[in-house]
Amino acid sequence: MVGTMAKLRESTPGRIATKERPTLVQPNLRLPEQQREETPKLEKTVPPPEPALQKVAGEAASRSPEATDKPQAFSAPIFIKIEKNLASLGFFTPSSKRIKDVKKKTISFERTIDDKKVEARATILPSAEYGLPITADQDKYFALQKIVSDIRKRQGEVKNPIGFTSAELLRILGKRVTAGKNYEDISEWLKRMTLTGISSEGTVYFAGKRMWATDTFHVFERSVSLGTEMPDGRVAEKNYVWLSEWQLENINNNYLLPVDLETYRQLKNHIAKTIVPLLQIWLYTSREQGYFEKSHDELCQILNISRYKHLSKIQEKLAPSLNELKACGYLSDWKIEKMPDESKGYKVIFYHGEKFRSEKTLPNGDGTAPVETGRKASGGQ
Repeated sequence: MVGTMAKLRESTPGRIATKERPTLVQPNLRLPEQQREETPKLEKTVPPPEPALQKVAGEAASRSPEATDKPQAFSAPIFIKIEKNLASLGFFTPSSKRIKDVKKKTISFERTIDDKKVEARATILPSAEYGLPITADQDKYFALQKIVSDIRKRQGEVKNPIGFTSAELLRILGKRVTAGKNYEDISEWLKRMTLTGISSEGTVYFAGKRMWATDTFHVFERSVSLGTEMPDGRVAEKNYVWLSEWQLENINNNYLLPVDLETYRQLKNHIAKTIVPLLQIWLYTSREQGYFEKSHDELCQILNISRYKHLSKIQEKLAPSLNELKACGYLSDWKIEKMPDESKGYKVIFYHGEKFRSEKTLPNGDGTAPVETGRKASGGQ
């Protein structure tokens, strides 16, 4: 037996050969030399990356392995600045599912300009392929505004194009930067924001020119994803966005609304998230009264949600979001009551919360925009 074991030891190689561990890289991308060297190796042998994971590989070089899945932590409330027009138009619809069966979403405004009431209208024109922008798109847009706000603080002015990595955006949102699906979502978001149109009839304000515009606009005039060709022929090392003229002008002229990003990203309900920028406008116009009233029908049309005739169903739909806004300090209370003319259904009453009363949360535009006194909205097939 001993002799047999000795023979086995003599005939057995010192080590059993193992397969080389491959490095996950983005093919055909012109990454800087330093980034290529820092690309982390996988811990296990895996097959070549699927196309859905290629963006993960391409951006893995720009992050440290030990911090890949940690959301960006804010030690104190971080106030991003969002452009006022987009906040007031009801551009984003609260939903967890893509909305592709609506051809347009129209919102009508009644403004008071020089003591005269003026009717204005905005029509959101979604892409046939990508549908209306929803809550997840607003999340990413707010994260982008954090990047834009930081650029403005550093440079004093924002210019096109705005470059960012998908991993950077995901960390701001507190999402996993190693999940290929998250990178696909950002690529699709860029296309949706670029292709969705806004037909304005006096609803888009240019703060620099001090005028309301009647025209058709986009939020992003152009977008380029990681690995695709730039206008000058170079391969993009990150994502790039060209903001629309009206957004760029209004950002640089401080026609903005502050939003506490840390509190916002803690919200779970889609309706609550969509209402946050609207509250900044509604509560500001009613700051002396301490509350703001909105017709239930109008609220449903702005948010593109179902309308109900019975109070119990209305409360069932809105209560989770309104209670969450109350718990976070956006509201101190809320009520749903009959309209003075009961044939017109119900109204929702929003009471100012401590978060709104805070000095930092008050809208800080140039103070020259006319006052918006009311709004009607409709969705169309």
